[in-house]
Amino acid sequence: MSKNITIDGNSLTIDQVCDVAYNNTEVSLPQDKSFWETLERSRKFLMDYINTGVPTYGVTTDFGDSCHNQISIDKTGELQRDICTYHGIGLGPKFDHETGRAVVLARLNGNVKGGHSAIRPELAKIMVEMLNKDIIPVIPQLGSVGASGDLTPLSYLGAAIMGQRKVYYKGKIVPTMEAFNAEGIKPLPLEAKEGLAIMNGTSVMTAVASLAWKKAERLANISDFFTAVTTEIKSGKDTPFVAKVSEIKNHKGQTASAKYIYDIISTSKRVYKLEDFLKEKIEKMNGKGFVAQHNKIQERYSIRCAPQITGVYRDTLSVAYDWITEELNSANDNPLVDIDAGRVYNTGNFYGGHICAACDYLRTAVANISDLADKQAELIIDGKFNGLTENLIPFTPPDHPRAGLRLGFKAAQITISALRGEIQSYSFPISITSAPTEALNQDKVSMGTISARKLNEQIELLFLQYGTHMLAAMQAVDLVGLDDFSPFTQKVYQEVRKIAAFMEDDRELDADATAVAEWLKTTEIFG
Repeated sequence: MSKNITIDGNSLTIDQVCDVAYNNTEVSLPQDKSFWETLERSRKFLMDYINTGVPTYGVTTDFGDSCHNQISIDKTGELQRDICTYHGIGLGPKFDHETGRAVVLARLNGNVKGGHSAIRPELAKIMVEMLNKDIIPVIPQLGSVGASGDLTPLSYLGAAIMGQRKVYYKGKIVPTMEAFNAEGIKPLPLEAKEGLAIMNGTSVMTAVASLAWKKAERLANISDFFTAVTTEIKSGKDTPFVAKVSEIKNHKGQTASAKYIYDIISTSKRVYKLEDFLKEKIEKMNGKGFVAQHNKIQERYSIRCAPQITGVYRDTLSVAYDWITEELNSANDNPLVDIDAGRVYNTGNFYGGHICAACDYLRTAVANISDLADKQAELIIDGKFNGLTENLIPFTPPDHPRAGLRLGFKAAQITISALRGEIQSYSFPISITSAPTEALNQDKVSMGTISARKLNEQIELLFLQYGTHMLAAMQAVDLVGLDDFSPFTQKVYQEVRKIAAFMEDDRELDADATAVAEWLKTTEIFG
């Protein structure tokens, strides 16, 4: 990753958001003269405009439904500072330090785009300084409907810039001025329009969605690995995963999933090509009118349709990536200044519809790969489907002292299904929960921040489900015998066994499942 990221309002990526959030990568503003001239020109244009006496929303008027109340020029700074004050009603758990860094970065990028936010250069500079000195506002998660932007949560950034409320600093939560004094930073009182510039935008939902998207990206390959290893455990066939099948279906995500699976199983000694299966496993008719075959020529849907299911997930990731990236690089407050046209726009770019939709769609896709994994877990845990033992217990002779007392992965399967059910409960489209608020001014709102938060929560649950599933899959690999599995599966097996041992006898699996889930969040083994 880069040592320093230049923030210009136009080129911020999800990877860079994650780099700044998790690695404390420093940021800077462009050095070219035109960038700074644009900020200064837009600020001057705004100040000249309001000095004409024309009512300017949120600058020389009150906010929302109260915009009929016009104030004098000398009150404009006080009004901006007041909006930060009365929006100090964020509730519930706090976003963590990393998410806070992503929020500050996203807001900075939106506010410097093309001079449209008409902020002073000093405001951009103090946000850069807060990121680079790692002084990050503590932001409550609850309180945004995501349509007049993330007003309430972003008020905590505005307040911190002015030296108020609390921040993360050196691993602690401290009063903002304590951190500012330690780093020699002077608080910056917000002036005309700057409270709106900070607060009236989509930066909280977009930051949360960016970090969640990066976590979600990992799940595609893990999902496809479970399909591959299940196919190996069951001595299945390669037919659903050959390239031609997906090529004639046309979807890029399906093609990518099928290839990922095929690249694993093609080196496995346990997976049949259809021709070999027909020779070795199918009884010849030999003139008979009927034969009840012991082996079926095609797999259940949870195997045969897996590329079609995870393929949808991959394609949804692709759409969501585009929408989140576009939102990151948008001017999304109100009003907006167009210095080229000499106009001020009262508009709705603060509406988080694309972020809400991206996260709504992703939560549905996450629920589907969770459900797929639940069905695949049944195929490897239930001995009726795989020729192994009940509940993946070790092979136990009848005269063994523990015969009849081993239950293995019975409860683990229940936990997998419980997580699957909870994950599915997150798939309801949050966008349609819109309801009027703020004296009917905000009568159609996006709910994007809630959708993004729910996506992040749902992804965390799926990692737990996958961690439990992985224990079961590797237990099955042990019972079958490792040698005939693909080299990739053997590599995964070796890594998992560094974390969790084979279950020789019943034991608690909670710590093992949690540890494997955490490993899945960081390992590079799946690509």
